[in-house]
Amino acid sequence: MKKSVEIIGLPVISIVEGTELGTVKSLLINPADGSVTILIDDSKWYWGAKFLPLAAATGLGEYAITIENSDAILTLTDAPEVEKLIVADLKIIGTKVLTKNGRIQGKVTEFFVDNSGKIVSCEIEDLNGGTTSIEAKQILTFGKDVLFVSDDHETVAERSTTTNISIPPVSTSVASEVKPPVIQVKEPEDVKVAANDDSARKFDEKNRKYLLGKKASRRIETDNGLLIVEEGGEITEEVLQKAKLTGSFVELTMNIQ
Repeated sequence: MKKSVEIIGLPVISIVEGTELGTVKSLLINPADGSVTILIDDSKWYWGAKFLPLAAATGLGEYAITIENSDAILTLTDAPEVEKLIVADLKIIGTKVLTKNGRIQGKVTEFFVDNSGKIVSCEIEDLNGGTTSIEAKQILTFGKDVLFVSDDHETVAERSTTTNISIPPVSTSVASEVKPPVIQVKEPEDVKVAANDDSARKFDEKNRKYLLGKKASRRIETDNGLLIVEEGGEITEEVLQKAKLTGSFVELTMNIQ
C-alpha cells in the first residue's frame, strides 16, 4: 500500500524488455470504483498520451512500478474510456468530506492505493486539525468537490458507568475472607440518548465554528429565489440560520472558499 504522493514520479519499468518506459506524471481516478490509472510521462509525448491501469502492474514497489512488458501501456485509442477520467479530473485531495446526513468531517489530505490498483483508504484532516482515516468501504461517492461517506463513520461511543461501593473497615481476622463487591450500573436508555444528543450538538457547534467567517465560492439561493449568500459573501450566523431553515445547509458547506 502506498500514498498517492509516493507514486508520483516513480519510473515504469518493463520486466521482459528491461527498459524504463517513462515516469508517473499524475493519477487518474475512476469515481465508479476508486480504481487508479497512471498517466505516463516519456520522451515520446508527441505520439500521444500513454496510460497504465495500476491493476495491470506487476508490482508497486518503493522505487519503481513494474509491468510484464510494454504491451500493458495504453493510449487513448486503446482505452477511450480513459478520456472521461481526464475530463473529470478527479483529484480527491483537498475535497470536503461529508456524511450522508450532511455533517462535515473535514477534508482529504491524502489517499492510499494497494497492489490491486484501487484506493483503500483516505486520510482526513478533521475540524479540530487532527487526522483520521476513512476506509474505502465507508466511501459512498468520489466527487470532484465532495467525498461522501456513510453515516457510520461518525460514531458516538456508548458509555457505561462503573460505581464502586465502599465497604466499612472489617477486622483483620476476616478481612482476607471478605472482598468489597463491585457493582456495575449501566446507564438507562434515556441517558444514552441524551449523551448521543449532546455529542450531536457538540458536532454541530464544531461545524458552525468551522464555517463562520469563511467566504462563499458562489451565489447560493433556494429554488424559489430566496438569497442565502452572494458569491464571495461572508458566512455569518444569519447565513447559517437561513441555510438550515431552507434546507440549503449542505449546499452551503460544499461551496466555501
